[in-house]
Amino acid sequence: MTEHDVRVGELRLHYLDFGGDGPPLVFLHATGFHSWLWAPYATRLTDRFHVFALDQRGHGQSDKPPTGYRWENFGTDLAGFLDRLGLEQVRAVGHSKGGTAIAAAAAAGCHRFARAVLIDPVLIPGPPASEPQLENTLSMGARRRRSVWSSRAEMFERLRGKSPFDSWEERFVRLYVDHGVADRPDGQVELSCPPEIEAQVYAHAPMSDGFGFLEKLAVPTLVIRGGTSPTLADRSLAEAVRRLPAGSALSVPEAGHFVPMERSAAVADALTDFLRR
Repeated sequence: MTEHDVRVGELRLHYLDFGGDGPPLVFLHATGFHSWLWAPYATRLTDRFHVFALDQRGHGQSDKPPTGYRWENFGTDLAGFLDRLGLEQVRAVGHSKGGTAIAAAAAAGCHRFARAVLIDPVLIPGPPASEPQLENTLSMGARRRRSVWSSRAEMFERLRGKSPFDSWEERFVRLYVDHGVADRPDGQVELSCPPEIEAQVYAHAPMSDGFGFLEKLAVPTLVIRGGTSPTLADRSLAEAVRRLPAGSALSVPEAGHFVPMERSAAVADALTDFLRR
């Protein structure tokens, strides 16, 4: 695995290149997370694909502009990333907002996809809001998030028993902690995705027409839902498949919104089966 930066517009985007043989496969993380969380999936899939994982704007080691967190921007960033690397016939996998970003890239005119997997994508019904929803529950919760820890060890011990991390497989919690913070001069560690940026992402979510994005994703697309996820209810899942030109759905039992970290074997089996067709 190697790490790289690429310039997309005015942004420097960081990504991981896991290598591998076959067509390109690009992973996109959820809000507040980072590219390293896809490492267990990458190691399983490099025998069939050349695997990449992107740190989206405001996250990981990519640039963190103070503004610019409309969800359409995450789509144009992804399109620009694929353009800069010259990737064709891309298999794209995104979790939560990362899944919505794939559909947003297609809506922005990206034609580089061959297949897509959207894992519990965020799709808000109803007409888009006209302005950011700064006081929504997720946005306010992000602003209250603790961002500085004495060490990675302390952070891991504190988070391991708290929601949502208490339902994750341990290796994903360790990846989140080990690569989700930056070292400070005072010896402490600080979240790489600042709480204020995470809050902006959540605040801008209702301004985008996620279901409308899906109508432009004209490649075979699998929507994976955690069976108990409140993010993608049964009605929304059915509407997502209806809007997709070539959509299908899979529900993973005994898993919630964080299904890639909770039921990784089931998700990896589904990805392998769908993407290699």
